[in-house]
Amino acid sequence: MHHHSRRGFLARTLGAAWYGFSTLERAALVAARARAQSKTNPPPLFDIEKVADGVYGAIARGWAIINSNAAIFENADHLLIVDAHAAPSAVYSLVAQIRREIGNKPVRYVVTTHVHGDHTQGLPAYRRIAPIVDIIACAKTRVLLSESGAARLKSAKESAARSLETLQGRLASAKDATERSYYQEMIAQTSEFVDEMRDVEIELPNIAFDDHLVLYDKAHELRLSFRGRGHTAGDIVVFCPEKKVIASGDLFHSFFPTIGDGYPREWPATLRSIGELEFQKVIGGHGSVQHTAERLGQLRAYLEELNEIVGKAKHDGVPLERIQPAVTPASMKSLGGGYGEYLAAEVKRHDFRAYLNTPAEIAARGVRDNLTAVYRNFERS
Repeated sequence: MHHHSRRGFLARTLGAAWYGFSTLERAALVAARARAQSKTNPPPLFDIEKVADGVYGAIARGWAIINSNAAIFENADHLLIVDAHAAPSAVYSLVAQIRREIGNKPVRYVVTTHVHGDHTQGLPAYRRIAPIVDIIACAKTRVLLSESGAARLKSAKESAARSLETLQGRLASAKDATERSYYQEMIAQTSEFVDEMRDVEIELPNIAFDDHLVLYDKAHELRLSFRGRGHTAGDIVVFCPEKKVIASGDLFHSFFPTIGDGYPREWPATLRSIGELEFQKVIGGHGSVQHTAERLGQLRAYLEELNEIVGKAKHDGVPLERIQPAVTPASMKSLGGGYGEYLAAEVKRHDFRAYLNTPAEIAARGVRDNLTAVYRNFERS
């Protein structure tokens, strides 16, 4: 009885896509739903927010293996979705939620903003849900996925498997019920990810462009553009001029920037170029929808200040460990006026990995990690 109910729900919410899934894929979906139903009032993986007419932000809720947000552009006859999360199951979950909360238009385009796994590892699910879907990226990101995607995916699988031992140790030494519950959930979610991803392979975009691509639709125009290097070598943004909304991936979101694969000296100029677009609302790769463009300048100022600190240290021959103690959230002028508090609060709210950390701890780690990455990548060309 219960299994029949779960299969019926998934068939209704996924529509014709359900009948295109293999027996194994259907079983995985039923199992995921069964686990969710074993909890009290299980939450979906995303909060869908209407940003403008025909434009929605799917804001990822906290998860052990972090998911990207998605931007959903409702075209006249179909959907364009920006980014594809960390696992196929997250895509299945989002598509089911879209059918419940937005409508039944098919997915026609999926845009990949950059190479990272939390934005690309779910792409195979879109190929199964909608075999005619076009997956779009800039040419550089397609090259990066082709050359390093398999290695990145293998690393993500191995890292998740290794983390289970660490999490088990932390569970054993948990100080109270809150910590025990947290580590139990982290272990459960990470184990599910490891099991799911064993046979998942990368999916490459089948459409790539160099600088700009415009999609014309009766509902609105969508402008995809590569505006310079920043978070990675191939980040793109999707801009809807009629709705004044931009989907900006991890070039510009509500978390501290991630600079490990970044180009810190070029990033501010890329942000300045993005600022030439007349947007009013931002669906970034992580964190809440931004209902103003003002934080673009704040992020640019933060990166410029980090570059200035590191540039001086490099010029003077000062090693990273000598400057780290002096560079704190309080010392960063660009984090004043509430910007640092905003970033820390967003991470606290949306990143489950930070559940046990205070906003002050989150901010200190964010600045330390950013300073380290800028120092290491400063000469990157």
